[in-house]
Amino acid sequence: MKKICLALLAVSVFAFTACEDFLEEEVVSSLTQDYYKSREGLESLCQGSYKILRYKGDYNQGEYLFGANNDIEVYSWSNADRIVNGSYAPDAWGNAVTGGQRITPFVNNLIGAVTTGQKFTEGCYPSIGACNIFLENYADLSAADQTALAKRKGEILFLRTYSYYLISNVVGPCPLILKSYKGMPDNFYFPKASLETLYTQLIGDMRTAVELLPQETYTITSSNFGRITKQAAAHFLSKLYLHRAQAAGWASSTHDDLKMLYKGNVATDLDSAIYYSTMVIDFMDDNNPNYGGLATDFGDLWKIEASSTNTRDGQKEILLSAQYEPTQTYNGRYGDASAISLTHVYNSNHTNQDAGILRDINYGRPYATLMPSDWAYDAFTDKANDSRYYKSFLTNYYTTDVSKNAKAWDAGTALYYNTYLKPAGADSAKAGVKRGIKALDLYNASYENVGLVYVENSKDQPYDSLWVMSQPYVMNVRWMVGSPNNAGYFDKSGNTITGIKAGAAADPANPIITNYAAEGRKIYYRLAGANGAGFGIDRDMAKASAWYMGARKWLDRTRGKGTNANGSQSFDTPIFRLAETYLIRAEAYGRKGLYPQAINDLNVLRKRAAYHPNEKRDPVLVKAEASVLAGTAVIPAAEKTYPYTVTTDSYAAIAIDGTEWDGVSAKSVKENYPVEATTTLDRFIHFIYNERGRELIFELTMTEDLHNAGILYERVRDRDMLGAKATFTGTASHPFPVDDLGGAGTVGAKGVGKGNFDRYHTFKPWPNAFLELLTDENGDALDAAGKAAFQNPGY
Repeated sequence: MKKICLALLAVSVFAFTACEDFLEEEVVSSLTQDYYKSREGLESLCQGSYKILRYKGDYNQGEYLFGANNDIEVYSWSNADRIVNGSYAPDAWGNAVTGGQRITPFVNNLIGAVTTGQKFTEGCYPSIGACNIFLENYADLSAADQTALAKRKGEILFLRTYSYYLISNVVGPCPLILKSYKGMPDNFYFPKASLETLYTQLIGDMRTAVELLPQETYTITSSNFGRITKQAAAHFLSKLYLHRAQAAGWASSTHDDLKMLYKGNVATDLDSAIYYSTMVIDFMDDNNPNYGGLATDFGDLWKIEASSTNTRDGQKEILLSAQYEPTQTYNGRYGDASAISLTHVYNSNHTNQDAGILRDINYGRPYATLMPSDWAYDAFTDKANDSRYYKSFLTNYYTTDVSKNAKAWDAGTALYYNTYLKPAGADSAKAGVKRGIKALDLYNASYENVGLVYVENSKDQPYDSLWVMSQPYVMNVRWMVGSPNNAGYFDKSGNTITGIKAGAAADPANPIITNYAAEGRKIYYRLAGANGAGFGIDRDMAKASAWYMGARKWLDRTRGKGTNANGSQSFDTPIFRLAETYLIRAEAYGRKGLYPQAINDLNVLRKRAAYHPNEKRDPVLVKAEASVLAGTAVIPAAEKTYPYTVTTDSYAAIAIDGTEWDGVSAKSVKENYPVEATTTLDRFIHFIYNERGRELIFELTMTEDLHNAGILYERVRDRDMLGAKATFTGTASHPFPVDDLGGAGTVGAKGVGKGNFDRYHTFKPWPNAFLELLTDENGDALDAAGKAAFQNPGY
């Protein structure tokens, strides 16, 4: 596979360290700076500068800063660092924090501190420094060489803009450095530029980049595959225009977090966002006109392959990606072969649930770091017809070794299974015998090989617990209910089960107990299918909080050359996709009141999101999804028979018509709008970001996008129970869960928040380690007042 290898060689010109050589030029090879005055040197410098595109994917810092702390992507409470990160505790978010895998040290890395002990990627200001050197030396080239390198100048302007974009999305206003430093500067006076000043620079640079870059679609076999193109730059520029328009009215906001987001007020910004996004869409549409240039099947973007061909990387919908490759030759940082990319941190721990599933490279590292919130699942309001749900989440795992940790039948579950669930001709279950049939090939297994299933049902559609516990696999659901009148399910003679009590057995075809209260049943939130213990949220840090339905998008059976489960990923990480271009244009249209045009763009995504004829539905959807079993989600009868082949396109069921944000319809209620969303435009904007979540979950963009839209606060407050303060309880349509399990203190489903999230957390703190390096104009270290003035509000 021919790709830009991103070999850094000697192009990492700057490094911030936690001492007095802030912005000091550091030569890291035998090459001199004169090399970067030549055409060859600038080619090398440009290629090496692409490394910043890997920032989000390399190791933990990208995922922790950009892939969590929003309304759909949160921390699993599975170790101490994740708990304090996810609860917004001062010992993770405080400006003096220096140790552990915590927020503030990662911010220090983003700025530019290089820490080799944890294999952190070089940060943004070193990248900016390299770009500045390129631009200065490019200006001194001959006219002929400038013409030859004009595209590279466009790439460098993009990469510098992207570096500033990352920094400003995390800490807001920041030093705007547009020149390189030849030796030690006279002082370390680097005042923050406002976002208005910053965005003026970034938008101007990107307009130039769009003019310079080629309008090309490079195939995966091209030597230029992975290079920045005109359409990638135009997409980015349209997003910058949209961000400035989003904050145009906040210059005098009473909320510091919104006021800090102000980037200027230019009347034509929405028109510019539409213009540049249209430039991209019009060019890309020809790739697949029936679907607006998008891949026909959403699942093809995340295709899991048996070999290292990674055709997912070549999907033309992807406008720009961070490059990785299966041989691992160029994946390590500075030649460090053990450095890894960790876009798989959304994986659940599937190995300790008595499901017959041992650690296997096909399912990734079970470290249970980041996880979806309840709302991440509920945002998919029609799981039967929106295929993105089952193509984004890993709903079931196949067994890898039944002999080791599979759950055994007991007398009660064996009785129910044999009586109601056993397929004709199948062996009867026997108490004491382990469940499951080992899958010989995880990519060509059948439903009988399933060892673990996740279903995210709603409280008004709880499962009967005996039905859940009697499946031939471990089944983890969100809501289940106990026996009628809490009297138990079984008739007994002494301790021996003699039968199931009259009226206690749920209908095996519809085990959803909607009238549980009238039947005297208790309701439970997240009881483990293996043993009935409470799991999820803040229960059992060492084990059960690591169980959740994780991401299908990043499964990579060829990571680490297919032999090392700890190795780096083998496929690329998309940065910009054409689907997002449609979302940008739709939002801009809606903000102008042009809702029909916005609906047209949104329906391009919905048309692709639908199930198409000859696709195969996930068996969990057909056989176990609560809404399907209850009949509230309809699947054609012909599609309920193995192999669950789709016969009818489901687009009509999920097409957007505008009632989704009318504030009164059933569709609108399902969108879970915050109390602040009182107008049609308010609800439309929140709908856009609900749709972004459905389309882009796990792609490391949601935190920054909600932040720039100015709606991160209310969405975390209302949708992340682990982050919200105890004074918050969710929304009227989607309250935080309350169950009958009980328990001491605040642990469990008590219906209130468990964290410390406040408005100021929408910006992260400047680390003290950074502030201590700064000086005033005279070269004197900043005093306490100077540091406080530089620091973001609240810290």
